[in-house]
Amino acid sequence: MFDLYEKIGYCGVALLILGFAAVFTVIRGTVLSVMLKKQAVNRSGIIKEISLLVLKNSGANDNSYINSLMQTKMKGLFSSLYFLKLCAAVGPLLGLLGTVLGMIEVFSTLADNSTPNSALLASGIWQALITTVMGLTLAIPALMVHYYILTNLRYIKTTITLLSRQTENAGF
Repeated sequence: MFDLYEKIGYCGVALLILGFAAVFTVIRGTVLSVMLKKQAVNRSGIIKEISLLVLKNSGANDNSYINSLMQTKMKGLFSSLYFLKLCAAVGPLLGLLGTVLGMIEVFSTLADNSTPNSALLASGIWQALITTVMGLTLAIPALMVHYYILTNLRYIKTTITLLSRQTENAGF
């Protein structure tokens, strides 16, 4: 374990922790998204509840009211969405920080030794490159799943709007 820490540094450890949390969030967000999309197709559950609340409380299809109801009723999905967006933003920044720290280590080794050891230089360059790859490996899938969940939320919102209009026109 200590050898892994020596190779990836502080930023690599932070990226690993963030990556494990992101994997859990991806699974959670995807499952919740698929379940809610099935409810939207069947027009049941939370989807029907929100559309009836829209009809009952405002009568009009107010987008901000629908958004607030969705965020209240679908907390888990929205928290997954926001966390994935955070991972997509922070991952490359941590990778860049690891790159800079690795290069600082390389130049520090060069400054300390009159005849630099190639193994010491290689460890700093390794840390610089691996943290960059780790940051991008975290950010790219997190961003893709974020947009997948966002697309499903837009579908669900459209379904709620249509269902509340249909219910309003039917005179319920």
